Amino acid sequence: MSLGTSKGMVADATKQLIDAWKLARRDWDDDTARWFESEFLEPIGPKVRSAIAAMDKLAAMTARAERECG
Repeated sequence: MSLGTSKGMVADATKQLIDAWKLARRDWDDDTARWFESEFLEPIGPKVRSAIAAMDKLAAMTARAERECG
């Protein structure tokens, strides 16, 4: 599996999670839901962006190595 494919899968899974959470929040609106969101879901965005940035860097390094090493 390529890094580009993996990156797309991470982005798609994150979008699916956010969409599912929005749907759940329609019926679940209490202190526990707010706690769950702040503890588990809000930290995901920055972590996913960081992981995708790392994948981009790794893809660039891999492409460079392939060019230089044949």
